[in-house]
Amino acid sequence: MNQNLCETRHLAMGYDKTPLAQEIGLKLAPGQILTLIGPNGAGKSTLLKTLAGQLAPLGGAVLLDGQDLARYTGTARAQKMALMLPHTRPTELTTCFEFAAAGRIPYTGRLGILSPADRQIVAGALERVGAGALADRDFNCISDGQRQRILLARALCQQPQLILLDEPTSFLDVKGKIELLSILQKLAHEEGLGVIVSLHELDMAQKISDAVVCVAPRAVSGVMTPDAAFAPENIRQLYDLTEEQYTAVFGAPKKPRFEHYVRSGQKLLRCGYTTGTCAALAATGAARLLLTGAVPESISLQTPKGIVVEVAPLFCRRTAAGAECAIEKDGGDDVDVTTGLPVIAAVELRQDPAITLQGGKGVGRVTKPGLDQPVGEAAINHVPRQMIESALRAEAEAAGYPGGFEVTISIQGGEEVARRTFNPHIGVEGGLSVLGTSGIVEPMSQQAILDTIQLEMDQAALATPRQLILAPGNYGLDYLRDAYPEFAGIPVVKISNFIGDTLDMAATAGFKEVLLVGHVGKLCKLAGGIMNTHSHTADCRTELFCAHAALCGADRALCARLMDAATTDACLDLLDQAQLRVPVLESLLAAIQLHLDRRAAGTFRVGAVLFSNQHGPLGTTQTAKELLEQWKQS
Repeated sequence: MNQNLCETRHLAMGYDKTPLAQEIGLKLAPGQILTLIGPNGAGKSTLLKTLAGQLAPLGGAVLLDGQDLARYTGTARAQKMALMLPHTRPTELTTCFEFAAAGRIPYTGRLGILSPADRQIVAGALERVGAGALADRDFNCISDGQRQRILLARALCQQPQLILLDEPTSFLDVKGKIELLSILQKLAHEEGLGVIVSLHELDMAQKISDAVVCVAPRAVSGVMTPDAAFAPENIRQLYDLTEEQYTAVFGAPKKPRFEHYVRSGQKLLRCGYTTGTCAALAATGAARLLLTGAVPESISLQTPKGIVVEVAPLFCRRTAAGAECAIEKDGGDDVDVTTGLPVIAAVELRQDPAITLQGGKGVGRVTKPGLDQPVGEAAINHVPRQMIESALRAEAEAAGYPGGFEVTISIQGGEEVARRTFNPHIGVEGGLSVLGTSGIVEPMSQQAILDTIQLEMDQAALATPRQLILAPGNYGLDYLRDAYPEFAGIPVVKISNFIGDTLDMAATAGFKEVLLVGHVGKLCKLAGGIMNTHSHTADCRTELFCAHAALCGADRALCARLMDAATTDACLDLLDQAQLRVPVLESLLAAIQLHLDRRAAGTFRVGAVLFSNQHGPLGTTQTAKELLEQWKQS
């Protein structure tokens, strides 16, 4: 199945032969809500009708599930896509059930004779939109909000993969708008439908959108993130507002509720808070709603670091079983893949005083030993667990409540984001970890990466014998797999640039034999005693090649060319031309071994294997050679 449910290629839209906009490029994946915003008359309805096939493109194409929309028959298109337009025409003696049942025509034919299965689908669609009780009511005698639900039920009766809605909240009061948009959010995020909707209510659009397209007169933006689309400068430009007009409607841009800074050089950097802090805040908000009946405008707690975090929840609402509250993860000025994700706590009351905690959707589960939690448990580390329990005990005490709580922590979008993290490699499957030892994210901190390396090291330490392979990155892992398949049983830890810190961890963990496998561009820096190989720390690759080439008899001209070389591969090419590659690499490898031995300080044997993507194997240090021979024999 095509990854994009709906997309456009070089689309031009308009009436007659005059395009309103051209080169429109949209993409929508299943389970996403794409919102169209923009001023009246800009072309939002025209774009929706073009996407739905009611208007023919003036250029380019609309693809539905990977196929040109024009190639679908009307029936086939109606079985994949539903368009919900504002309803204005009166109907005669039509019940809500009969009106919704019109959505079955792509399956029943124009006679519309419903089978028992069809009637069950119609009843189910009405229930899904919360309109089951309206089935026998006259469609003309219900409210606007109820009418919109019936229209949506009719669209669902088509059993589409994609629903397009043109200003579905028009003429609804606030409660009706919220209820309808909540239904759309559930259909997308829980049932996997694709939703494209045009809205004028920017505050509501901001809350439900997974992606946004801005439709301006004669121009349509690409797909934007909600943060970018609703940024003040973009809204002012899109609606042609002065700064005074924007401020009069939306107010001055709000500063983050959490304001704590650390100094980095001459800059002040704003701290954020961890997913563990978000989980504890969310649990606090949900419990407070259950125990007091009041929705908290803001929630605060003191983190283990002693810093108080106070934020406003994204939402805090009752559920059928209890209450749920969401807190947006804020990484401060140290933005990572989790920043902006809603961390949600669903809380239920229980009669006994116990507190139980489990992971929901988007929170990973531990699949390998050596992590903070045992295999099979939700990947919620012990410090966040303590924070959640302490926060709930405080809420119970304040309310005079003697019972306990059942808590489920979920992270919206966590499952998808986790694929871009170390989690699957270290044994956390299906979502993110809820982490944090201090509760605070300090910008520019390397601690998160070091913590991950330590987790992998702890797992590797469970293996025997006490052998370990270290690889800075994917290049090293690929080379290791291809060059030394016989060592597949030896644990491997991916260490990024933190070679010195990782060697220290290996000593503490009690390893006796360590092999470092990496690209020459990183590992040559070890010849200068540089144990953090990030280019921001030191980049003396050509200087080291130049120095060791000079030791091996290179003339001034060659040394100058080496100093000017852009890469280590370029240095190797120059050494090949001068027939000096072998002695220079031997000199570099000897210096690398010297500095590795100094860092290991006799606690374990360590050697290095160097390679290049362009030149292949480059050599091994003396200890690495000995370890390789010994490991092959055993």
